[in-house]
Amino acid sequence: MGHWWNEEPWRLIQTNMRQIDMEDIDSERYVSKLKEFGATVAMINTGGIMASYRTGIEDHTVSEYLAGDSLKQIMEACKKEGIRVIARMDFSKVRREVYEKHPDWAYRTQAGEIVDFNGDVHMCICGGFQQEKSFEIMKEAAETLPIDGVFINMGGFQEKDYSYRHYGLCHCDNCKRKFKEQFGLELPESESMDDVVFRKYKLFQKRVISDYKNRMKDMLRSINPEIAIDGVDFARIESNTEYKRVGPQWQYGSSSTVRGVQSLRPGYICSNAAVDFIGYFYRHVAVSPAMQSLRMWQDVANFGVLDYYMIGRLDNHKDRSGFEKVKKAFAYMAAHEEDYRGMALKADALLIRQGGYHVTGESCGWVRAFTESHIMLEETEPEFVKAETDLSHYKAIIVADIHTIPEETAQKLDDYVNKGGCLIITGETGKYDENGNERTNMPFESIGANRVLYHRNDMVSAMFELQKSDKLLLPSFTDIDVIYFGDDYLFAEYKDQVETYLHLIPPHPYGPPERCYYTKVTDLPGFTVHRYGEGKAVQIPWKPGLVYARDGYQNTFLFMKDVLGSVAGLNCVEDEPFSPMVEVTLGWEKDKKYAMVHLVNGTGHFGTSFFEPVAVNGIKLKLPMDRCPSKVCQLVKGEEVPFRWNEGNLYVTVDTLEEMECIKIMFER
Repeated sequence: MGHWWNEEPWRLIQTNMRQIDMEDIDSERYVSKLKEFGATVAMINTGGIMASYRTGIEDHTVSEYLAGDSLKQIMEACKKEGIRVIARMDFSKVRREVYEKHPDWAYRTQAGEIVDFNGDVHMCICGGFQQEKSFEIMKEAAETLPIDGVFINMGGFQEKDYSYRHYGLCHCDNCKRKFKEQFGLELPESESMDDVVFRKYKLFQKRVISDYKNRMKDMLRSINPEIAIDGVDFARIESNTEYKRVGPQWQYGSSSTVRGVQSLRPGYICSNAAVDFIGYFYRHVAVSPAMQSLRMWQDVANFGVLDYYMIGRLDNHKDRSGFEKVKKAFAYMAAHEEDYRGMALKADALLIRQGGYHVTGESCGWVRAFTESHIMLEETEPEFVKAETDLSHYKAIIVADIHTIPEETAQKLDDYVNKGGCLIITGETGKYDENGNERTNMPFESIGANRVLYHRNDMVSAMFELQKSDKLLLPSFTDIDVIYFGDDYLFAEYKDQVETYLHLIPPHPYGPPERCYYTKVTDLPGFTVHRYGEGKAVQIPWKPGLVYARDGYQNTFLFMKDVLGSVAGLNCVEDEPFSPMVEVTLGWEKDKKYAMVHLVNGTGHFGTSFFEPVAVNGIKLKLPMDRCPSKVCQLVKGEEVPFRWNEGNLYVTVDTLEEMECIKIMFER
């Protein structure tokens, strides 16, 4: 059954209002600014840390600045103009005076101290404020305010303050008691995955969050089943920056986020916010307009919803430099809203990676390798690969150094290989099971390993040597005989039938120059291939994605590109080579009535900066298409384009790409 959140392509603006914004807010002006941008959804601060309305709940602090139009008036004004409202809640903190009445609600450091940031005291998810009071507040809001959805900010276990000071695991009495009840253990002494107790604690966190989410869902559904719930019906994530965060910026962040949320989850929506401001420390200063624009076009190209997030109100914002770019993206989606209904990404490859805000260097490098090779990609997390999941349409699946792999997921991937798929795993994938227990071997029978021996992270100066037989699978290395791989290498023992490629050169002298040579080449592989059933499994005992994300050298890129092409058999969508800084995605309408190909111009990304992209000319595409189209149009330019279809491939040329172009491919009914 459809709901508004998965049937209406959103255009959301979050005005993250300060207390003072409610002092003189005018509901009609607030709504008129939303309409000026073309927003169809507004996210508005409602309750938790501070109530933006006259709450009847004890210990729910009411803002002293409620002198302007009421929150209910603002929401009703939105609804009158067809703008849906998502209530933003934050139960992670309370005012100091509330904490002093309920000290058992608070987060505690190992030394028993609280965290008080500007008079707001951190609350633990296991404490009474989140376990009980938050449900009262949410119930009141859902029953008394005209809301269409809810978003809970900073949910879960928060261990840092707004200055990014890390305080460690919560040691409140509630956490101690609940963890001991579940596992019979005291809280872990360290925060290392090498500690089995910490691995149990991570499982504990997951259970607590899941229980909280399910209880909140059940309560809200009982009040109004048409309230969209973050984490249940949609995922709200951010593409953000921060002052002094080590660069360069993750240029494919929005694309990867949307794919990671929506792949394998039909009907689930990703609302990925393009954050207007630099970060916590400078919320009033906007990032470069070109960065905002790139984020939004990537959301569009991967069939997420548009989402713009700023501090304050649209009518009093101090840095309006990005407004025109936001309006441009919103206007495009408003003009083509019908085209995007029922659209979903379609690719031949699936990248399994860490989710949410925990994207690793290993997965970022693989996203870069796919994007810059112009090979179509979907992404997901291990927990969404279940026994009933259909993986049959993927030619290849890459598991990017995911240490925890559930048995169900491993068996599913083995079955996928057995039926003809190509599985690629990297690094220490599958080191732990879903219960935090360390394995003695990889969980995948398809890999063909007898046992894992050990892992080393001190392999600097070690390399792989390519021999003639290796270059048959790695054709890009015509003039290159060595591959560097960084510090990490996983030593394993393989079955006799496993094919091994590349030859490990052990660490050797790297100074002075007179001693910089090696004398030993081993048979230890740079990657292996095992034929299993109708398919094959590839193990890469190092982390090429991490190396490429960190260093960005051609040496690593060519290895990854050849593995994807020659080993996994994946095809790029180039008819003739074009700039690797052009991102290409492909999606289909749910009834296969038409397809859409997006091209996003990333040439404006330069180091830590984002500028207007340079126009790219003469992009020649070769797109897999099982039938001949009746018409092909460019939506941004608003014109038909010539095409040629031959033997299952569609050939189209895009004469000039500015920021973004969408090619709509239509078929006769």
